[in-house]
Amino acid sequence: MSWDLGIFTEAVRDYAHFQAPMTAIRGQDMNLLGDHWHPVLMLLGPFFRVFPTPITLLVAQSVLLAVAAVPLTRTAIDLVGRYQGYAIGIAYGLSWGVVQAANFDFHEVAFAVPALAFSLCAYIRGEYRKTILWALPLLFVKEDLALLVPIIIAMVVARTRFSGRRVTQGATLVSGVALGVLTTSFLVKIVIPHFNPNGVYEYWNEGGCLDPRLHAGVGKLLTCVPQQFMNGIGDKERTILMTLVPVAFIALRSPLVLLAVPALVARFVNVMPSYWGTDFHYSVVPMVVVFAAAIHGLILMKESREQERKQTWLRTIGDAQLKHGAVAMLAIAAALTQSFPLQDLLHHQTWFPSARAQAIKRAEAKVPSGVTVETTIEMLPALAARTQTLWIGNPNIIDPPEYEAFDLDRTGWYGQSSPLEFVRTRHPSYDYEEVFADSVNNVYVFKRIG
Repeated sequence: MSWDLGIFTEAVRDYAHFQAPMTAIRGQDMNLLGDHWHPVLMLLGPFFRVFPTPITLLVAQSVLLAVAAVPLTRTAIDLVGRYQGYAIGIAYGLSWGVVQAANFDFHEVAFAVPALAFSLCAYIRGEYRKTILWALPLLFVKEDLALLVPIIIAMVVARTRFSGRRVTQGATLVSGVALGVLTTSFLVKIVIPHFNPNGVYEYWNEGGCLDPRLHAGVGKLLTCVPQQFMNGIGDKERTILMTLVPVAFIALRSPLVLLAVPALVARFVNVMPSYWGTDFHYSVVPMVVVFAAAIHGLILMKESREQERKQTWLRTIGDAQLKHGAVAMLAIAAALTQSFPLQDLLHHQTWFPSARAQAIKRAEAKVPSGVTVETTIEMLPALAARTQTLWIGNPNIIDPPEYEAFDLDRTGWYGQSSPLEFVRTRHPSYDYEEVFADSVNNVYVFKRIG
């Protein structure tokens, strides 16, 4: 899977050379800031300039995901206990949401993970200035994450200015949510369309009846939105359950868990089933939130035990969570590694490339740097680091590329003619010659000669 890694490699390569992030993989003349709002990717430009390879992005993502363990572990050690803190830190690293994100390409949300972890841990410690400063970078990671910044600021204001006044606290938090919605709306309706070649936000259709272009009335929205939430309810329930399981449901003890709600709501109202489950990278932000909330929950339980002596069944459960919760989190995380990608580290094929993978590498080497090349999905990242790369699945390629490099089995073409005939069919007014062929693995490279 290398579609997204190829796209982001192309964008970061352009940033490394002080150019706009034009990503031909998404479409010719496509500025990636017109797809999603993630100017934070500019930070990878200097590193890519020194190490011009998609591996740079993967290493950066791994570092960003790992760094979040630092504030989570330190906060738990200082406020819950040494061994509990270590257990929680390891549980975070093994958690399926983090592992899925590390396993699936590269995505800009990796930048949100440490920022959110540091921000929420600062909030737990009562360091409110740091809370806000760490939250601000979320404005530059992705448009939907911008929603969280005013909410976090409102949380700080409510705690520092209106302590003990529930009505005022509630009004402040509602104002934060409203301001967050306005911030995200500004990015989606004005900023992103400004950079988009078609002047639109291209993901409105995924909102179903929430697509503003449909001009749905209030009555229709009240009817269709609940229906969209109910579609695939089994997958959505499982995702919620799986989000809380790694922290042994202790996150429910803290109001911080509510910060995971916007990300989950945005996914569940989406009409695309790929957003509903536990695949891909979509759960990494909620995972950070629930781990911070679990630490906060343990702290709140610890404080309540010191003030309350009356024994109840609820207190008995709380005592068990306080005493064994961190160990339970570690045990659950370790058990779930058997169902998620960490288990791939035990497989032989993970460490030793197949004959097909080796053929793809030889084919990539036949494509010179600086040319335009049209290719299949698994070749996108390596070629995007040094060429103008087009995806062979795009129907809107106008200018024929100088090279065609592809795994014929991944082209979506099932004709009975030769690979050369396939290339001529895609670009009938031009001719190509074969420069590499591995007929056993169906991998080919062609150069334009006319």
